[in-house]
Amino acid sequence: MSTKPFFDFRLLDRRGWIALGLLLALASALYLSTLDNGLTPGNLEGGDLITHQYAQVQARPSNAPGYPLYTLGGWLWFHGLRLLAPQANPIPLLSSYSTLWSLLALAVLFILLYKLSRGRLVISVGLTVYYAVTYFFWFYSVTTEQYTSAVLQTLLIVAVVMAWDRDPRDGYLYLLAFLLGLSLAHLVTVLFIAPGVLLFVLSKEPALLRRPRLVFFSALLALLPLTSYLFIYLRGAQHPEWRGVGAWPSTWAWFLDFVSTKQGREELTWTLGPFTDEFPRLIWQEISPVLLALGAVGWWRMGRRYAVMFGLTAVIYLVFSYIDRYGNWYQVIMPLHPLILLGAGAALTQLWDAYSTRLWRVVLTLILAALILLQFTSSYPRADQRNRPDDMGLEPGRAILASKPPANAAILGSVEEKLALDYLTIVWGVRPDVRAITTPELKAALATGHPVLLTVSAASFAAAESGLPLRYSSWGPGLLLVSTDAWPRVPLEGLEMVDVDLGDGLRLAGYSLQPSAGPGLWDVKLAFAVDVAPQQNWSISLRLLENGVELAQQDHIALAEGYAPTTALRAGDIVFDAFRFHLDPTARPDAFRLILYRQLANGRFENLVDITIEASSVGR
Repeated sequence: MSTKPFFDFRLLDRRGWIALGLLLALASALYLSTLDNGLTPGNLEGGDLITHQYAQVQARPSNAPGYPLYTLGGWLWFHGLRLLAPQANPIPLLSSYSTLWSLLALAVLFILLYKLSRGRLVISVGLTVYYAVTYFFWFYSVTTEQYTSAVLQTLLIVAVVMAWDRDPRDGYLYLLAFLLGLSLAHLVTVLFIAPGVLLFVLSKEPALLRRPRLVFFSALLALLPLTSYLFIYLRGAQHPEWRGVGAWPSTWAWFLDFVSTKQGREELTWTLGPFTDEFPRLIWQEISPVLLALGAVGWWRMGRRYAVMFGLTAVIYLVFSYIDRYGNWYQVIMPLHPLILLGAGAALTQLWDAYSTRLWRVVLTLILAALILLQFTSSYPRADQRNRPDDMGLEPGRAILASKPPANAAILGSVEEKLALDYLTIVWGVRPDVRAITTPELKAALATGHPVLLTVSAASFAAAESGLPLRYSSWGPGLLLVSTDAWPRVPLEGLEMVDVDLGDGLRLAGYSLQPSAGPGLWDVKLAFAVDVAPQQNWSISLRLLENGVELAQQDHIALAEGYAPTTALRAGDIVFDAFRFHLDPTARPDAFRLILYRQLANGRFENLVDITIEASSVGR
C-alpha cells in the first residue's frame, strides 16, 4: 500500500467554493425553515434543552460540568441577535446557535470529502447532503443542544491530523493539542478520538515523545481550556440559587461536586446484557448499511494509520454506547457518523474511478440520490420542530399575563404555570417586573407590600401548604389577588359603575365586558359590594347574550372563581369575580344575565336574583 499521504490539504478550488456556498445556503434554508420555535410542557420540566437556554440567556452554568466556553459563546450569540431583533421569539434565536455549529461542521465535512474524492462533486456534495438530513444531526441543528458543536470539533481534529500528515509541522501538533483539550471544557466524550489520534501521530513520528519542549507546550495548550471553569465558579458564587438541589458548605465544595459531573455519572446505565430496540439499530438507521460498509472499506483504503485511528475510535464509541445503551448513547455517538462518511467518501472515490463509463457513474449517482431521498423523507416529520402542535408549554404563563397582573407582582401558580411564567419573564423578557414564586416564598412575598396573586390552580393548595389565612378577590380570569388580613382591594378603574341590589346584603357595584387577547376570547369582571353580611352561600351563573340570544354560560360555586364564600364577607367588603369566555370569533356580546343561586338540601335550586344587564360600554 502507498505510504504517500492520502489527503491534500490545499484550499478549495473555484468550483469547490461555489459548491460549498450553494450547499450551505440550502442547508441554512432547510434548518431555518424547521427551526424550533416552541416548547412542550416536558421541555420546561427539565433536560438539556431548557438548561442550555437559561444558561445562554443568563450566562449561568449549564448542566454539569457547565460547558463554559459553549455557554459564553451562546450568551454572546443570543444577546447579539436580541440587539438586532429585540421583540423576536427567543426560542429560534437560541436554537439557531446549534444551527451555526452545524453549518460549520457541514462546511468542514464537505472540504474533507472534496479533498478525499479529489474534487468529485457527486461524492463530496452527496455525502454532505446525506449527513445534513440524517435525523439526529438535523434535529440537533434546529434545537438548543451542543451536539453539533461536538461534531465540528471532531471534524476539525481530523482535518488537522490530515494536514499534519501531509506537512508534519509542529504548529499542527500544537493546534491538535488545543482542539483535543477543548473537550475538557466541552463534551468530554469527544476525547474518544484521542487514543486513535495519538497512535496515528506516534506511528508516523515515534521520536516526538523525546522532545520535551513539544510535549510540555502541547500539554499546556491541552489544559488551557480548563481555565474557562473560572466562569463556572464565579457564577456559582454570585448566584447560589443556580446551584441546583443540594447543600454544600462552600462555593468550592459545590464547584468540585458540579464539575465532577456526579449527576451525569449516576445517570449512566453501566449494564451488560442483550442489545436493545435502539442499540445498535439507530446506527445503521442513521447512516444506512450501505454507507456503513463503505465507510469501513474506505478507512482501510485511506491507509493503515487512518484505519487504526478511525477503527479504534469506532470501537471506543461502540463499547461506550453498548454499556450505556439504555441512556443517551445516540447523542454521544454523533461525532462518529461523519467519520464513517469520510471513509465512505474514500471508498466511493475508488468505485468512481474503477470504471470510467458514464453509465457506471450515473448508477452511483442515482444510488446516492436514493439514499438521500430515503433519509430525508424519514427524518423530516421528526426533525421539523417549527410550529409543532404539542408546543403548548408556555400557554399557562401566557394566560396569566393576559390577565394583566399589577406591576411588581409576585405570582404563585402550579408547577406548570410557574415554569411557563419563569420562561416568559426571564428568557422572553415579557413583564420582567413580575416574578413567579413557590409556596414557601408566599409569606415573605406578602410581607414585601407588593401585590401577591395566586392562580386558581394554586388557590386549591396554597392555604393548606402555607398555613396562612388567605383571602381572595379576582384580579382577572384565572388570577386572584390575595391577602391575609382583609379581603384584598382590587381597583375599580375600568369598570362600568352600577348600583344593582342583588339581595341578602349584596350589590353589583360595577362590571366590565371586553374582548381579550386572542380571537373569540371575552372577559367579564364583576364587582360585588357587601352592605350587610350575607346569610347564605350563593353561587354565580353568568351567561353572555347577543341580541337576546344566549352565547355561553359559566358557573362559579362562590365569588372569586369559587374561593370567596359569601357568608365569609362582612359589611364594607368589595369582592371581584372574573370570567373568560371562548366564543365564535364573529360573536359580539352586548349583555349578560346574572343569576345568584344556591342548592337546597332536597337537591332543588333557589335563585336569589336573576337579572339581565345591557352592557353600555362593551370593549371600552
